[in-house]
Amino acid sequence: MEYNPPFGSLDPDAPYVDRNVPGAVVGSKVPAAAVEDPQRELVALIGAAGIAPSNADRTQAAKAIQSGKINYAAAGGTANALTAALTLAPTAYTVGMRVVLLIALANTGAVTLNLNGLGAKAVTKIDGSALMANHLTPGLVDLEYDGTKFLVMSAPRPATQAEADAGVSDVGYITPLISAKKKASYMSAVSGSQSIPSGVFTTFTNFGAVSTHFQGASTFASGLLTIASGDEGVWYVGFSARQSGLGTAGQATQITVNGVAVASDGAQTASGGAVGHSSPSVAVVLNVGDVVAFQVSHSTGSNVTFNNYNLSAARIGAS
Repeated sequence: MEYNPPFGSLDPDAPYVDRNVPGAVVGSKVPAAAVEDPQRELVALIGAAGIAPSNADRTQAAKAIQSGKINYAAAGGTANALTAALTLAPTAYTVGMRVVLLIALANTGAVTLNLNGLGAKAVTKIDGSALMANHLTPGLVDLEYDGTKFLVMSAPRPATQAEADAGVSDVGYITPLISAKKKASYMSAVSGSQSIPSGVFTTFTNFGAVSTHFQGASTFASGLLTIASGDEGVWYVGFSARQSGLGTAGQATQITVNGVAVASDGAQTASGGAVGHSSPSVAVVLNVGDVVAFQVSHSTGSNVTFNNYNLSAARIGAS
């Protein structure tokens, strides 16, 4: 009885042997390719994962897939024109292809990826829009091909303070610390009673009431506002002092940062008991470590007890 190959064929390259179908010949030879090709493929898979093939381990294929190395590559090229080569080179881009890249440089704008020389494809946000500067930073990034471009699937990184202050969106998420820095910090102090010598600027250190609310680690103590991490930025600082009974003498106040005057004022009203009144204010950039002092001086020739003054400072935004 005649039969049609490949069933029972003596051809070593026949794709089927010993099939339980009419005409098959029990005991026909197994084609070499039927064993060799799958073996070569498995060995290539295992080797691409960096595993040394071993007859004693029957789980090497699973370990190779679990390692993720067959879809991993270190990126080359430039920050915005990436290149990479998978160890088992793909012959074409396919929908759903996942690639994990080790990025060496932060991008400065729109990005492309040329994988194994298959051609440059855009790398975009998950919504398909172009990447912003610093969207990709040194480290691992997970990409998925959607048929026309690679989408960044990695979880967003924390935003920097500068990015948050600049209102940059879609680059990173806002941490609780950064969120706190976006809120106001402030302090105020009102009348106490303090003897001020004549002819020198003296820092107020005695207060009837003090209120502070700092988002960062800043302090207000002994009349000094010290800026710490979390409170740097643009501050509006004001100071007002009023004192009766100065006679014909004058009064002046100033606000200093690190010992340097940034605002000052001085005046006297001859009527009403010769009232001295001054109230400097200024918007100034304060950095970590800066020290603000509120000082007053007069020219009576002797000590004067000041008991009518107030001072305040509030962070109003990023520098």
